[in-house]
Amino acid sequence: MTQIKVNVNNQPLNVIAPISLSELIALKQIDVDGTAIAKNAAIVSKREWPTTYLYDNDTVDIFTLVAGG
Repeated sequence: MTQIKVNVNNQPLNVIAPISLSELIALKQIDVDGTAIAKNAAIVSKREWPTTYLYDNDTVDIFTLVAGG
C-alpha cells in the first residue's frame, strides 16, 4: 500500500492507495443519495464508483444536493 495525495473539493487529502471513489465516499462519511462525483473534471457515473480508482494528484469534486427554499 502506498500513500497518495488527492485534492477533494479544493482540499488536499492523503489517502492509502488503492482507493476507489466508493471507498473515498465511505471514508468521508458522505451519504451517496443525491451525490455526484467528478474525477479530474469528468463526471463519473455512480455505478462506476467502485471500479474508479484514485491516483496521486487526482482532483475529485463531490457535489451533494441540498434541499431548501
